[in-house]
This record gives sequence, C-alpha cells and structure tokens, in this order.
Amino acid sequence: MNPQRLTLVTIVLAVIVVAGVMIASRPQPAAAVQIDVGGQPVLGDASAPVTMAVFEDFRCPGCQNFELNVMPDIRRDYVQDGRVRVAYFNLPVVAPVTASEHVARVGECVFQQSNDAFWEMKTPLYRAQQQLGDARRAVELALTYAPGIDAGALDACLADPSSLQAVRDDAALAVRLEARATPTVFVDGVKVETPSASAVRAALDAALRD
Repeated sequence: MNPQRLTLVTIVLAVIVVAGVMIASRPQPAAAVQIDVGGQPVLGDASAPVTMAVFEDFRCPGCQNFELNVMPDIRRDYVQDGRVRVAYFNLPVVAPVTASEHVARVGECVFQQSNDAFWEMKTPLYRAQQQLGDARRAVELALTYAPGIDAGALDACLADPSSLQAVRDDAALAVRLEARATPTVFVDGVKVETPSASAVRAALDAALRD
C-alpha cells in the first residue's frame, strides 16, 4: 500500500473511531421507572396522559419555592386542561426529621378524609412554613383551609401509627428511586434533574409529545 493511500485509510479510521467515541459518550435518555400513584394525593384528571410525581417535605424551603413559584404555572398550563396529573409523595428530610414526619402526617390524615382538601391546604401550609415546627400549627391550618375536615377523625388519624407508616412508605419509595433531595420531580417515571420551572416544563412538553 502506497504512503498516500495508507494516510487516507488512517484518517478514515480515525474519523470512525472519533465518531464512535462521540456517540458512546452522548448522554443517554434516563430510563423511566414505575411509580404507582394509587393511594396518593392526586391533582388533575385521572385519565391525564402524563403523570408528574413530586416528592416533597412541607418544611423544605426548596419545596416552598416550588409550590409557590412553579406549581401555579403547572396547574394553569398543564393540569387544568387535563393533560397532566400531579401526585404528591412525602419525603421528610429537613432536620429534625421527626418534626417533618409529624407535619407530613397531617397532610396524610387530611388526604385520608378528602383528596380535594389536601390540595386546598397544601399551599397555605407552605406559606406558613416558618411556623411548622411541629404538627399543631399544621392541624390549625388544615382545619382553617379545609373546613370540611372532621377534627375528631383528624386527631384519631394522627394518633394511629398507620399514618406515620404511610409517610415512611413514601420515603422508602424515594430511597428505592434514588430521590434523595426535595423537591424531586418525576415525569412519567423519568427524574427531572433540576426542579426548576424551565426543566419541569421541558420534561412535561417532551412527555406530551411522545
């Protein structure tokens, strides 16, 4: 083989190798996981084609920001027209975690009486986040912003260990899904890397196109 042809072959092979490396190193789409939203607070049409699962802690400042600054647009632009449903999961992470668990139990117990009531009191709880050192203020807020809730049944639920177990079951699911921080958002089972408004909207738009 003459030197000119050898050089050409070498260049072609080099291009093939570089192209292969670029393809191999290209970020691959994240694999979707199965997330059962049965038994969880759900906002939106049950038959919506896209499901967004959110793992939150009522005492988490990032979750407060997500609730007050991201969720209103998600509700308006995706939930109200029936394209997306949102499922809430507890992930108590803010120290002391026992305090976060107590507040989460209030949400769980309100939900057990009424899914709609849960979503009615969710934003007020986040607005009053600095007052949520324990469950007492959360109970007051729940009874104020979800007035149809039976106070006696709420107290009984909070005293029942099963409400704490429900919160911890959510947290255990988060561990299995490698959701370590709050808020963590999944769109149709695919984790959104950052819970920013732009990233969540991009993930929802992509899921709706599929």
